[in-house]
Amino acid sequence: LANLVDTLLHPKLSWRTLLARYMVSRAREDYDYTRPARREGEAILPRLHSRQIDVAIVLDISGSISATELQEFLAEVDALKAQVRARVTLFACDTEIAPGAPWIYEAWEELKLPQQLPRGGGTRFTAPFAWYEQRPMAPDILVYFTDAQGTFPQIEPGFPVLWLIKGKAPVPWGMRVQLN
Repeated sequence: LANLVDTLLHPKLSWRTLLARYMVSRAREDYDYTRPARREGEAILPRLHSRQIDVAIVLDISGSISATELQEFLAEVDALKAQVRARVTLFACDTEIAPGAPWIYEAWEELKLPQQLPRGGGTRFTAPFAWYEQRPMAPDILVYFTDAQGTFPQIEPGFPVLWLIKGKAPVPWGMRVQLN
């Protein structure tokens, strides 16, 4: 009976489904009814406008996430980004952003991790957020793949953050998705 109540209170959705739903909700596709140019005629017809979204993905490379898990996660995001026309800015981070990062991938490019990534050490989540503080443009969404055991920034950023958590650690802000 307790398991049934737990299932009803906390429905289990796959993290892939939740991530897809969240990214699709951020993609902007809308119809525009602007007046056409005179040479186009008198009829006002709708035009579909879609905008590419900018997704920042941060991978925790502190050692608690295996290389296999990183590859599975990147493969899933790679499939999603083509569907929603997303440009991905990829970070690898433990206490600092990995050398050479960030790597930028357009919607048609395959996401790949560099061959040599430093692994191990502690986790500090502040570096990617500090990187965006120094830039004029913020991402439409930042997805952080981690175990959530580390030091968080004191101030919540001005853009949505989706935490994909392996483990049971809480996050201070943003949307938390449990990886199962």
